Amino acid sequence: MTRVLVTGATGFVGGHLVRAALARGHAVTALARPSARVVALRAQGVHVVEGDLVTGRGVKEAVRDAAVVVHLAAAVKARSAAELWAVNRDGTARLVEALAARRVPPRLVHCSSLAAAGPGGRGPVSAYGASKRAAEDAIRAHAHRVPSVILRPGIVHGPGEPALLPALLPLVRLGLVPRPGRAAGRYSMIHVTDLCAALLAATERGATVRHDDPLTGVYPLSDGIVHHWPGICAAVATALGRRTPTVLPIPLPVMTAIATLAELLGRTRHTVPALNRDKVREMRHPDWTCTYDAAARDLGFTPSLTFADGLRAALAPEGSDLP
Repeated sequence: MTRVLVTGATGFVGGHLVRAALARGHAVTALARPSARVVALRAQGVHVVEGDLVTGRGVKEAVRDAAVVVHLAAAVKARSAAELWAVNRDGTARLVEALAARRVPPRLVHCSSLAAAGPGGRGPVSAYGASKRAAEDAIRAHAHRVPSVILRPGIVHGPGEPALLPALLPLVRLGLVPRPGRAAGRYSMIHVTDLCAALLAATERGATVRHDDPLTGVYPLSDGIVHHWPGICAAVATALGRRTPTVLPIPLPVMTAIATLAELLGRTRHTVPALNRDKVREMRHPDWTCTYDAAARDLGFTPSLTFADGLRAALAPEGSDLP
């Protein structure tokens, strides 16, 4: 039995990963802040260490007995770029430093994002992407001590997904979905079950990162299909039994203005909207695709579930609480 430490275990991917790890007979430790989801983790038999990567509380205790670590904790949106860096870069640095301090550091598997590579692999274009790239650099700086693997998934979908479907469902029901700019948009996607399979495979297999090489040990992940924005919208409509919505191009300056207003409204409610200026920076680039060739070769990764599969599961009564 392998002791797996999972950060971000209370999140969307983390919940699925914990269940997958337990199903394989692993013992699971979670580093998490107190919440109702922590109670649910304990009910599954997970050993929870209460703590926080931002402050460093509980990190040394959490890593003490771990044989492998899967690092999922991250901020996807925040009120400022500084908040993103505090969680994504500095939190990751605290974790990897704690691992490096062990006599024999355990293997680290870090779930990054295509945003860290940027569109076409040309570098990050958003504060989120830059913060995720900085997290990778923090890991790479300790590559001589901590054997680490970095996975860069495309858009992750499936039951409980908190961003794409909640935003799309009311628009598809309305019959009108905006599209940023004139380009149709090309995206790579991956089902959360396939992502979890790749994460667990990387705890045992795959090349590890090197401080002097930006590519070794870094694995882009997708389902191998290039998804276009109109097709994504049409698939959601089909799953809902609705007609295909009209996709309306919105000029990017208008999208930026809408995002600015959404952020101002969010501040009054102490929330960060899904559509924000940082997200619009990513929308300016139409090509967010990758192949999974390296993961297939080194991790034995083969995608098994499609976007339609994810929609069926997410919209089922026993699936997520999506509207």
